[in-house]
Amino acid sequence: MNLTAKLHQLRVVIVTHEYATGPPHALATYLRGKTAHLAFIAHPFVFAKEKRSHLSIFDVSGVRVKEIIFPWHVPFQFVSVIKDAVLTLWWCIRLGYTDIFIGVDNINACMGILLQKVGLVKKTVFYTIDYIPHRFANPFINAVYHKLDAFAAKNADTLWNLSSIMELERSRKGLNDPEIRKKQIVVPVGTDAITNPVPFSKIKRYHLAHMGHLTKKQGVQSVIEAIPLIVTKLPHFHFDIIGGGPMESELLDMVQKLHLQKYVTFYGFIKNHDEVEALLAKCAAAIAPYVDSPDNFVRYTDPGKVKAYLAVGLPIIITKVPDVWKEIVKRRVGIAVSDNMHKIAEGIIKLLLDEKKLRSFRDRSLKLGREYSWNLIFAKSLRQTLH
Repeated sequence: MNLTAKLHQLRVVIVTHEYATGPPHALATYLRGKTAHLAFIAHPFVFAKEKRSHLSIFDVSGVRVKEIIFPWHVPFQFVSVIKDAVLTLWWCIRLGYTDIFIGVDNINACMGILLQKVGLVKKTVFYTIDYIPHRFANPFINAVYHKLDAFAAKNADTLWNLSSIMELERSRKGLNDPEIRKKQIVVPVGTDAITNPVPFSKIKRYHLAHMGHLTKKQGVQSVIEAIPLIVTKLPHFHFDIIGGGPMESELLDMVQKLHLQKYVTFYGFIKNHDEVEALLAKCAAAIAPYVDSPDNFVRYTDPGKVKAYLAVGLPIIITKVPDVWKEIVKRRVGIAVSDNMHKIAEGIIKLLLDEKKLRSFRDRSLKLGREYSWNLIFAKSLRQTLH
C-alpha cells in the first residue's frame, strides 16, 4: 500500500484531552500536509494552565486555515468532560464527513463511534494513552470508566495501545474476544530525535534531570530526600526539575526544609518542547523515579519522559515500575533500581561517577531514540490501520 497516496485522499479528525504536548500532538504534526483535511480538537484538563477547548483545521498543504477557541471553561472535571463531549459532537457535525476519527481516551473514542453510527465517520480509532484497572477511587466512577472503555474497545475499528500491557489488562477485565484482540495495535511513545546532540565535553557533568508532571506517583520527592546522601560522594551534584504540577509547592518546601537550594533548580512548566529538550540535552543523565504503588498508572503504559530522555541521548535511571525498565537495561542505555531512597541514591552515585559508562550509555541512548522515531511509528501504525 502506498501510504502517502492513501493519506492524501483522507479527511482526518483527532480529538484529545491535554495538559501538555504528547502523542496526539505528535500525530497531528506527522499528519499535517499528508492528508486532504486535518482537524485537531483539544480539550484541556481543568488543572491545565490553558483551559479553553480549541479546534485547528489544516488544509492539504499543512497550513492552518482556521482556529476556533471556545471562550468558556468549566472548573469541575466531571462537568467539563460533558462539555467537551458536546463540543466535540458539535464541531465534528460542522466539519462534515470524516474518513478517520482518532479519539484519544475512551470518552473521545465514544464520540467518534456515535458519529460513525449516524454516518458522519467512516472509521474510528481508539487511541489509548493510559489504561488503569483502578483509575478512580470512587467505585461508581471507576465502573463508568471501564464501561466506556469496553464500549469503545468493542465498537472502534482499531485500538492503538501505548503498551502491550493494556491488551493484557483488558483481557483480564473480560475483553478477550478474538475480534477485539486482533484489532489492537501497539503504538509506543516516539521521539523527535535531536539532530545536534550536545558533545560530552560540554554537558553539565553532574547534573541530573527530571522532566514531567509533578505528582506524588512520579517520585521526585524520593530523589530530593536522597540528595543529602548523594552529595557526600558527589559534592557538585545538581538536580534539574523541569515541569509543574500539584506537588510543586510541596517539593519546593521540602528543598527549603532540607537546606538543599544550592543543589536543586525548579524550571516550572515549559510549553515549548524544544526548550525542554535543550535543557535536558545539557545534563549528564536523567531519572524516572516512579513510585511502586498498585495504583500508579505508569505500570500500565509507556511513559513519555523515557522517550524524551532517549531523544537527546541521556543515560536513564529508572525505578522498576513501568515495563520499559527491562528494555532500558537490555539495551544498556541506563540502570534500573528499586523504589527506595537508598537504592536511588546508590544508583545516581554509581552512574555519575562512571564516565566510561556515561559515555557508552549516551551513545546507545541516541541510537535507541532514533529507532523510536515518530515518523517510523506512525507510518507503521497507519499502514496496519488502513490496510
